[in-house]
Amino acid sequence: MKEIHLTGIEYVEYNTIDGIEFKYKPEVPKLKVIGNILIADENEEDEAQGIVFLTQKQLNQVLSNKEVELAVADDNRWYPVKPLNKEQAKKIGLVTLESEFLGTISDIKSFEVIKVSE
Repeated sequence: MKEIHLTGIEYVEYNTIDGIEFKYKPEVPKLKVIGNILIADENEEDEAQGIVFLTQKQLNQVLSNKEVELAVADDNRWYPVKPLNKEQAKKIGLVTLESEFLGTISDIKSFEVIKVSE
C-alpha cells in the first residue's frame, strides 16, 4: 500500500483499459484520472504524471469543498473548467489516497485508490 497525493488534474475519463484486476470494489466502474501525483512513501519531492483509478464516490471525496469544477468535453473526458490555482492544488494535495501500485503504462505509474482520507 502506498500513500499518494493528487496534485494536479489533466483530465478524468471512464476506464476503458481491460485486464486490470481491481482490489477495491471490483464490480464498481472506475474512473481514470490523468494528472500529477506525489508518492509520499518514496522520499521523492518531485511530482510526476500518473494515472489514478478510483470510483465516482472517491473522486467526489477528493474534490469535495475544493471549488474545482469539471466539465465534459466532446471527447467524453472531464476537464477542469479552469486550471487549478495554487490554493486548489494544495487542498487537493492534502488529501491522502491510500493506493495499490498497479504498474506502469507507457512509463507512467498507475495506482488504484483503496481509501481516501483527509
